[in-house]
Amino acid sequence: MLFVLLATHTPDICPTANAATRDLMLKTAPDMPNLAQQAGVDIVAGPFVNREHTIVLVVQSDKVENVDRFLMEARLPQWNSVRVLPSLTMEEALNEIRAQTPIF
Repeated sequence: MLFVLLATHTPDICPTANAATRDLMLKTAPDMPNLAQQAGVDIVAGPFVNREHTIVLVVQSDKVENVDRFLMEARLPQWNSVRVLPSLTMEEALNEIRAQTPIF
């Protein structure tokens, strides 16, 4: 299953402004692919960062518990609020739409 991860933080905790967060990110970010693999997670896209203080990743795993383990090992929840969005590819979503009866 695919999961879109949205991790947001405030400007004061941003690695560009906060020395402690900067050190943590410089330490953990290069190891993210290994941490994901060890947790049973494949990184499909990202991580992407932007000026909106948001990190975006698309990952794939059989279980959401693996995604949670990856997040904890990567220490993202220590300085971000993280939303985990179970997601479908467009093709999968279209198949679901075709299989459902409209309510209106």
